Amino acid sequence: MKRAMRRIRFFSLLVAATLFVQNAAATITTILPDSSHHQGRAYYGTRCIEFAVYDTVTNPDEFIGADGFTAPGTGRYIYAYQIFTNDASTFPAEYFAIGGIGENALAEPVNDNIGWESDSPGDPGVEPDRAYITSSSMLGTMGAWEFDDSPLVAGEHSYFLVLRSNMDWTWGTYTFNKTLAGEPPIPGSPSIPEPGTLALLGIGSLLTLLRRKRYV
Repeated sequence: MKRAMRRIRFFSLLVAATLFVQNAAATITTILPDSSHHQGRAYYGTRCIEFAVYDTVTNPDEFIGADGFTAPGTGRYIYAYQIFTNDASTFPAEYFAIGGIGENALAEPVNDNIGWESDSPGDPGVEPDRAYITSSSMLGTMGAWEFDDSPLVAGEHSYFLVLRSNMDWTWGTYTFNKTLAGEPPIPGSPSIPEPGTLALLGIGSLLTLLRRKRYV
């Protein structure tokens, strides 16, 4: 009897969890134009990232021809991302970055190939403050968008965040944590020992030499 009750409880929790996930996903409305090349979504806690890659050679009108959208740069492929924060989001999103961009994947000057586009005239998203290409020891070359002045709070979504490249897609990484630039000095670097420390080191070395002579 107890086993049966445990199974029923487990099954009930599983169904409830499944329904919760489905309801959470259902609240996200896809705004990105459909792509015949590549499209999908990823989840990061209470945030969802919609993404699509458009091939402007085989299907030139799938993004640019949809509602008059534009994209920076002149590369063949348009990479578009859009962030959604659901109503359970606690912390506003102030930063988003895509990492692992291949070497020479973006034409020079690289910052001409990253930007954003207003997503929907009827329900416009939050516009980023700036977009740029940078690098990180963890993520390599990455494209970053900042929302410092207008963070994405619960229930909001972003503009289309757009990259342009002549390189076809491969799997990358993403983060919502801002990476600090530069290498500021921190405590812990080797330094010159104080006089007292030098004296102790000298005594230790002398005792070691005396022991060696004793056993020779």
